[in-house]
Amino acid sequence: MIGEGSGIVPDRGLNILYRVTLNTLMNLTDTDLTQDNTVGNTQKTNNSRLSSDTPKGLLAGSIVKVGTTSGTVVAADGSNGEYAVGVVINNAVGYPFESSSGVASGKCPYIHGSGTVFTTDLYETRNADNSADLSFSAADQLYVSQNGLLTNEASTSAQVIGVVLIAPSSTDPFMAVQMAI
Repeated sequence: MIGEGSGIVPDRGLNILYRVTLNTLMNLTDTDLTQDNTVGNTQKTNNSRLSSDTPKGLLAGSIVKVGTTSGTVVAADGSNGEYAVGVVINNAVGYPFESSSGVASGKCPYIHGSGTVFTTDLYETRNADNSADLSFSAADQLYVSQNGLLTNEASTSAQVIGVVLIAPSSTDPFMAVQMAI
């Protein structure tokens, strides 16, 4: 996989290649630790990048926005007027057999900054109304989906948060992204 390193968890990994800013100031909310990533709208339940063993809470590669409680971040949902601030670098509840730093610290580290480059295998695979598969290509603009994941499907007032550098393929599910936020 692109930028593979030791300890990467397949099918929910994020690999930082070039980082402009790492923000470790913001706090998690209870919802950030308990949101169900496999139950909900049909776009989410039919996402082939998620499975029954997908952990609860914010996932590495999901997009966050500033929460309504000062000092917090929450999952972005692509709504009108929303301003996404970054990409989560760790699963909020941790990985199996590793420490749960998000739970222990209450912090949500995320990366941002135009020029930040990362690879991820967490993104939408279906369009918003679940009527068609999404296909990514190099140079596609990326937006936030209703589920807080990367998508190339724009809404009427969508914020561009990045661009695809290397598209995922049938042999490598990882997508290389350069951030615009």
